[in-house]
Amino acid sequence: MGEGIHVRNAITGLDELILTLGQRILTYFASRSADFTIKEMFLIDVLGARDFATMSELAQILSVPLTTMTSMVTRLVKRGYLDRYRTEEDRRVVFVRLSSQGHEIFQQHRQAYIRTVSDVLGDLTEEEQKTILAFIGEVLTAMSSGRSSGSGRG
Repeated sequence: MGEGIHVRNAITGLDELILTLGQRILTYFASRSADFTIKEMFLIDVLGARDFATMSELAQILSVPLTTMTSMVTRLVKRGYLDRYRTEEDRRVVFVRLSSQGHEIFQQHRQAYIRTVSDVLGDLTEEEQKTILAFIGEVLTAMSSGRSSGSGRG
């Protein structure tokens, strides 16, 4: 019975942590990107980490319908931040990449992000930094492996 209470407390604590972290991430993206919606800035960040992506891949990554992704990309193409193109091999597939203006925005955003994270981590000892990064790695591994809530450490 005591273990059940411990698990409920751990779940409550993790839930609060995830919600707080999510709110801070949203606040960070919103405050840093006055000219962009949060999803548009996230799209620019996703494309900044790769050379290109298909519309379908982007819709899946951002968890939005393809029609929503098409609207987002169209807006950012018109504003000069993205380029959209097709290849001769398969004209049905639409690829998207950052334009030079989009790369500039990505670099500015990335530098601001690095400064913000550095400020947070700078207040921690090296050991605390390693512990946090290891923990985050474990959480991401558990999430990507699809481990159920009933398995894991006891």
